[in-house]
Amino acid sequence: CSECDYTILLDAEIKTGMAGDMNGDSNITAADARIALRISAKLEMFTAYNYPVADMNKDDKFSAADARAILRFSAKLPI
Repeated sequence: CSECDYTILLDAEIKTGMAGDMNGDSNITAADARIALRISAKLEMFTAYNYPVADMNKDDKFSAADARAILRFSAKLPI
């Protein structure tokens, strides 16, 4: 990342999970929303697993809108 000097490493062996499943437990819950919100607020960094599944709106970037979509999905609300 050019803004914070962190390097995001993606492992080619890691299988991509379903969009929004930030913790890899095969469910989208409030725990996934919490991770996404923390990442969007720059309180937590991406992992090799959750980076590819974070883009809920498929615009090739991660933002607070994606975190909001994960939260709404976990609460069974329209995205």
